[in-house]
Amino acid sequence: MKESKEVYERISEQFEDFTARASQRKVEVDTFRSMVGNVEGLRILDLACGHGFFSRQLKDWGAAKVHGVDISENMIYQARQANDGIAYEVRDVAKMGRIGAYDMVTAAWLFNYASSVDELSKMFQSAADNLKPGGQLVAYTANPSFELRKGNFTRYGIEVFDETPVAGGFRCNAQFMSSPPAPFTYYRWEQGVYEEAARVAGFNQLTWVAPLISEHSRTSMGAGYWQLFERNSLQIGLTCRK
Repeated sequence: MKESKEVYERISEQFEDFTARASQRKVEVDTFRSMVGNVEGLRILDLACGHGFFSRQLKDWGAAKVHGVDISENMIYQARQANDGIAYEVRDVAKMGRIGAYDMVTAAWLFNYASSVDELSKMFQSAADNLKPGGQLVAYTANPSFELRKGNFTRYGIEVFDETPVAGGFRCNAQFMSSPPAPFTYYRWEQGVYEEAARVAGFNQLTWVAPLISEHSRTSMGAGYWQLFERNSLQIGLTCRK
């Protein structure tokens, strides 16, 4: 996680450019919206909130309170500039412990920055510690089933350079296709590693959710554009209950 903090302190502006330009972003939002469902009146903790994009989406969708946390000071600084009435603070999710009792915890692009299976487990535990009984964790992360040999993800916004085996998964070097491109490192953990970390943290009913590509996205990008995305997606959603 320290590695990802250093990266995002350096590339926070390029990351905002990436999220504005990448075609995968609309897919992320549509999938995330489908997974969280009706958030009217809910108290939500948004982990790895970055510059606050999904925090603001959750508030716009009707959440009563949204609390965003991120390890990057630059990201939190950018998030606060929106003056959106959302509380943002700098925290390391793997070390933060319990900071409240929430109806839902969201984690878009958090777990793929755990640098070890142990750190991944601590992130899941932090999510569980901050959920009320029966609360839901909604996450978006690197797909355990992605295979670089089947094709890259460059046209959708991320180019993967290489994947090095580590215990429980792969350490991956990549770059956001921003202007200019921004290199970063993430981890692609095995499905069983995710499921065990969730189970140990006290979660159940874990469900993997394939990215949702809307009819509008299909027609606007042209025939065949999403074929590789669907055949070998770099991203996937997951939900589970406490």
